[in-house]
Parts: sequence; C-alpha cells; structure tokens
Amino acid sequence: MNRKPSLLVIFLTVFIDLIGFGIVLPLLPRYADKFGAEGVMIGLIIASFSVMQFFFAPYWGRLSDRIGRRPVLLLSTAGAVVSYAMFALAAWPGLSPGTALTILLASRVFAGICGANISVASAYIADVTTPDKRSRGMGFIGMAFGLGFILGPVIGALSASYFGLQGPGWVATGICAANFILAFTILAESRKPGAALTPPRPKLAQWAHSLKTPRVGFLIVLYFVATFCFACFESTLPLLLGSPNFHPDEFARPAALAQKIVSGTDPVSVHVRAQISPAGLKLLADPAAAELSVKRVLFDELNALLKSTNFYDAAIWSNLKPDSEAARLVAEKRTGDTNRRLNRLLLEAAYPVELKLQKFYYDERHIGYLFAFCGIMSAFVQGGMIGKLVKRFGEPTLIWGSLIAVGLSLLIIPYAATLTALLFGLALVAMSSGLNRAPTMGLISIFTPAAEQGAVLGVTQSAGTLGRIFGPLFATSAYALFPHAPYLAGAALCVLAGLIAMKQLPPRSAIPVSSPASAPEK
Repeated sequence: MNRKPSLLVIFLTVFIDLIGFGIVLPLLPRYADKFGAEGVMIGLIIASFSVMQFFFAPYWGRLSDRIGRRPVLLLSTAGAVVSYAMFALAAWPGLSPGTALTILLASRVFAGICGANISVASAYIADVTTPDKRSRGMGFIGMAFGLGFILGPVIGALSASYFGLQGPGWVATGICAANFILAFTILAESRKPGAALTPPRPKLAQWAHSLKTPRVGFLIVLYFVATFCFACFESTLPLLLGSPNFHPDEFARPAALAQKIVSGTDPVSVHVRAQISPAGLKLLADPAAAELSVKRVLFDELNALLKSTNFYDAAIWSNLKPDSEAARLVAEKRTGDTNRRLNRLLLEAAYPVELKLQKFYYDERHIGYLFAFCGIMSAFVQGGMIGKLVKRFGEPTLIWGSLIAVGLSLLIIPYAATLTALLFGLALVAMSSGLNRAPTMGLISIFTPAAEQGAVLGVTQSAGTLGRIFGPLFATSAYALFPHAPYLAGAALCVLAGLIAMKQLPPRSAIPVSSPASAPEK
C-alpha cells in the first residue's frame, strides 16, 4: 500500500486514542473514591500513568528517531487496548475493594509504559511541517486532545449509566482496538530514510542537554508549570463538584454552629454531639477559639460524620421536613456516596442558618458533560483559531498571556456561586490551557536541532508527565486538607510563571521563519 505522511492521518490516530483516554480520566477520582481510596491514594492512581510515561517517553522518542515513528505509534496503541481492558476488569463486581484498586493502579501503570503517542506524534508533525507552520501543526494534536475530551467524557458517562462501572473500560478498549486497525492500515512513516541522527545520550544527559539548549530549557519549564496546574484542576474537579463533603467557606456562622453542637438540647444537636470527638468538642466549647480554628474543627469533624452509616434515625429527624432529594434517599438503598449525600442534606436541614446549601453536586454523567464542555472550548481555540492567533500575536505573547488566564480561571472555579459562573471559569481554563500548548511546543521544536526532534520532544513530554505526576499528588492531598488549596496554589503559580515569561521569552522578531538548527549539531 502506498501511504503518504499526512497531518490528517496523525490527527485521527491521536484523536481516537484520546477518546479512550477521555472516557476514563474524568471517572478516575470517583472510581478510586468508590473503591475506598482517599487523598494521596487517589493522587497515586491518577499520577501512576504519568510516572511510567516520565521514564519511558524519552526512550520512545529516541527509538522513533532510530526506527521510525510508525512502529512506535502502533506499539503504543496496542498497549492502550490492553490497559483499558484491565481498567474494565478493575470494576468486576466480585472483586474486593483492595483487589480492584490494585488492578486499577496496574492498568494505569501499563498505560503509562506504553503511552508514547503524544511525544512521537509531535515528532511526526515536526517531520512533515516547516518551522513557520510548526505551531499550527502542533495545534492539530491539541485539537485532537480537545475533541477527545468532547466525545470521551460523554461516551464514558453514558456507558457508565447504561453498562455500569465496567462499561467505560470496555468501550475504551473497543475504540483503541479500532484505532490500532486504522493506524496499521493507513498511517505512513514520516521520518525520511537516512536522516541524520545524533549519538544517543544517557537519559539524564539528554535532560541536561535539552534544558541547557538556548531558549528550549525555559520553555520546557513553562510547559511543566502549565501541565502541573491543569493536572491539579482536572484531578480534583470531580471531587470538588461530585463530593458531598463540606468546604470551610460553607460554614456561614461557625461560632453559632459550634455553640449549638456543644450545648444544644434539641434531638439533632444531641445526636451530632455524641459523634464529635472529645478533642473537637473541647475546642468548639472554647469561647476564645479563633474563627479559623473553629472552622477547621467543623471541617474535620462534620466531614468525618458524613461517612457514618447510622447517622439517620427516623425518631431523631421526625421534627424536620427533609427536601425531596433527602426523602428519596431515605427510602432507597444507599451506597457510600448517596449515604454521605443524605447525611449532608440532613445537617443542612437541621442548621439552615449556620450552614450553606451545597452549590453543586454532580454524578459521573454530569461531570462527564462538564469535561466535554471543556473539550469543546479547548478544541474551538486549538482548531480554527490557533493559526490566526499565532500569526497575529506571535508565540511568546500567547504563551505568557495564556498562563495568566489559566491562573485567573483557577480563582473563579472553586468560588463560583452559579452554574453560569462555573461554566465561565471552566471555559476560561480550557481555552487558555489549550492555547498554551501549541505555541510552547512549536517554539521548542523551532529552536531544537532537526536530528533531535524526537529526543527533545520526548524530554518535553516527560516534563509534562512530571506535571501530571506531582499535580495530582499535590492536588488530591491538598484537597483533603482544604478543597480550594490546589486551585489557589495553581493560580498563584500560573500568574507568576506568566509574568516571568513576559520578561524572559524572546521577542517575536527573534523567532526564525526557517530552522536555524537544521544543520547537524557540532
């Protein structure tokens, strides 16, 4: 078969692969939570993919420089089929929570080992584009990522609704199998026979070389920061919007609530007081305690109380009129999530002045729709707009401007009081994150020697995977302490990086329109 290198073909290959990725990613925190994982364990499951990718992406990039892009992409796609099948098996009803978590973790580890598609696809695009069209070409990968996040979360949400917890994994398996067949059939090799190769360096030496390359090292650091902050967002959004836990700012009158819990004589307060720890009661009863300390105790104690399976008692709650959702939950068989939601609703009914109503509480299906909305916004920017924006403003302005916009969006999301405000924050983070990747990767490719495209872009991908390692680990651990902490930290980091980039990135006039590094490295 006579195949020709094509941006459309590599776009389809990455797009179909990322549909499978999009199916499972929004569900991972909720799946881990359902299986009994909390805090850092959720972060480990999410980050495990990136841990493996960090170690293996440079190897795959270097291998693609030697044997070609096509065989490495095929191997990566075949590995995705196996990993998603393992993900589906983790939800097998007969498995214990511990076994299910182990298989879930193993599926993400294996997926990370085989996950070479993005870095090698970036090298593929570098092979078939000229420097002046490089950022636009990199935008194809970003658009594939965004479109994968449009269809993937929706497919995952619907398959979970119709086929249960195993559904998303099996659907992703089938899609990736179709992707392998498509790639095997129509994907051409892009690397020219006889293209110059630089001598392979040890991994740490390749990292050191890439980071010391003029301008490239700073861009790799910016790519890490952007990926870290987006990973904080995507790994905690399902928890922020899908957990019934209290947030510290939802205690409208903490001192009054503490007084009722400590000394109230109504049946509900007596019932709540019996389940608060002695140390917690002591601090709540201290009239000299600072409001921040009271909020901290209420946050810890009431969130622990939400896990109680015997909190509801018909006699205790007989004087309260639960809303329709609480009445429905009382009547049905409750799981861990729905039981905690009922306990939250009961406390809100008992203390309507002291506690704020939970603004958002979404199941997997609706969280999938929100991720799909983010994908639409990202694809809108990376598809038709990225080329025009690069032409008008240049890569440096788009890079620092998008970082500052990501920071502002992360300040909006946790404090959004209405669905409109939430959607605005989600649109801003998706569009600005999508806008950041293509010009960053484009500049890195432009300033990289032609013979090192695979290796340097592999290092860049590894820097991104470092962000995906430390982002979820930090974010889920910080979330357990204070749900808004990962958003506030990410906002500060992005704005700071954007301001530094504004000063440090070269002016638009310093960016070559033909590659200055096309000659073999000396």
